[in-house]
Amino acid sequence: DAEALLRAAAAAADASDPRPSLALAQLQLDGKDPAAALRTLHGLRSLSTSPGYVGALVALHERTGDIDAASTALEAALSAEAAPLALLRSGAQFYARHGRWAEAAALRRRLVEAAPRDAAALAALVVAESHVDAEAAHDRLSRLELMCPPLEEEEGGPIDAEALEQATLPRAAKRAADA
Repeated sequence: DAEALLRAAAAAADASDPRPSLALAQLQLDGKDPAAALRTLHGLRSLSTSPGYVGALVALHERTGDIDAASTALEAALSAEAAPLALLRSGAQFYARHGRWAEAAALRRRLVEAAPRDAAALAALVVAESHVDAEAAHDRLSRLELMCPPLEEEEGGPIDAEALEQATLPRAAKRAADA
């Protein structure tokens, strides 16, 4: 039995080598047993801040319907002062997806502190903060507007939507002219 072989290999493996346990978790997932895969993955402490590992834990907890356990796994990884930016982004997306805007905003703030010129991170922070602190969101929106001024209108006045549509859809314009 493949699962028994992988379980034995995982037990015999050095704690710094997660490959047998990861293979076992994959086999358990292939067998449609996410609870067993979670038990296997929770034993891998060497990967505790790896974005891929944390993402797998969070996704499996979400799949089993345990959002609180997913949040706990995420918080454990994010407690590190120098959490990877990818993990901060994923965590913020997780919290936003579940309507936990205060947590999403806190992670978005950490992202903006780490990358103050990242307009996308700042825009996402404005969205998250708009759910919990409208005044702070408005202040950050002002900063975002300074970073990304609106596009200048052309001298010809407002944009002609029909002309734009025709310009981007040449086949449709040709068909309309032929009709």
